[in-house]
Amino acid sequence: EPTAGSTPRQHTCHAVYMAPRILNGIDEIKAQVAKIGLAFAGQSSQLTPTDGLIYALRDASGTVESVPLIASSIMSKKLAEGIDALVLDVKVGAGAFIKRQIQARELAQIMVAIGRRNNKKVIALLTDMNQPLGYAIGNALEIMEVSQTLQNGGPVDLTRLSLELAARMIHLGKVTATIEEARELAQAKLLDGSGFRKLKEVIAAQGGNPQVLDRFDLLPNATGMREIATPRGGYVAGIDAQLIGQAATLIGAGRATKEDVIDPAVGVILDVKMGAKVDGNTVLCRLYYRDDANVEEAAELVEDAFRISASAPEDRELILEVVS
Repeated sequence: EPTAGSTPRQHTCHAVYMAPRILNGIDEIKAQVAKIGLAFAGQSSQLTPTDGLIYALRDASGTVESVPLIASSIMSKKLAEGIDALVLDVKVGAGAFIKRQIQARELAQIMVAIGRRNNKKVIALLTDMNQPLGYAIGNALEIMEVSQTLQNGGPVDLTRLSLELAARMIHLGKVTATIEEARELAQAKLLDGSGFRKLKEVIAAQGGNPQVLDRFDLLPNATGMREIATPRGGYVAGIDAQLIGQAATLIGAGRATKEDVIDPAVGVILDVKMGAKVDGNTVLCRLYYRDDANVEEAAELVEDAFRISASAPEDRELILEVVS
């Protein structure tokens, strides 16, 4: 369950596009989980309806950043779903809602404690979001990357984190006796394609077209592309995920307000990640858009997001901490 995630990624929007019918009733959710083991669901008038009111209240009262309210919002939905165990991915860094690890740890500890008091097994991973996860930012672009990852051809960081989250859930679910065995099982499910087939199954069950994972031409496609290159050589020392997210939002990949309409076709594709050695005029990323009104401003934000230095940066851990 992505928690306090990065600005660029719109998880619910991905789910809506792949599977248009989002489940919102407890009986419907349980029936589908019993049948195929997976369901996409969201807060609704039937599932934790008060949470929707709390969201609006947080906006009106200036308490959006309240850690107790964030924790109660997240955990109320999970408990209402009737879970036995839960793995949380708490993002922290420039591209996350929570910027500092100490605050992310506080949020994780509160959520784990809520779970424990309700006799649920909960574990939280604090994961780095100072640079974007993977290479794609934007709805259709990220679905393409998801498809590639589930076919064992995705970015190293996205694959590694996905496998670790899956392994933690496998272990909490008592499918394996040890976390090491769970990691081996998660890797096996990636390699044999069963994870890829399962996503297709849930897309079909909820009214979507599973062929979008094979035929990217069925997804919305941008009409314009703008390359952003570095004026000098060196090493990519930083990629500010927040600025990348803001740029993506400017060209329509995210919402600045609740009323904004997301364009699923547009977004940003990185060509390099932190630590990469680049020469002058090396392409750093590409903007994909359908309306060029804000492209110049978005390009400036992306240029500011990349920091090039003469020396290679120190490696940074992807999984910063585990709270259980």
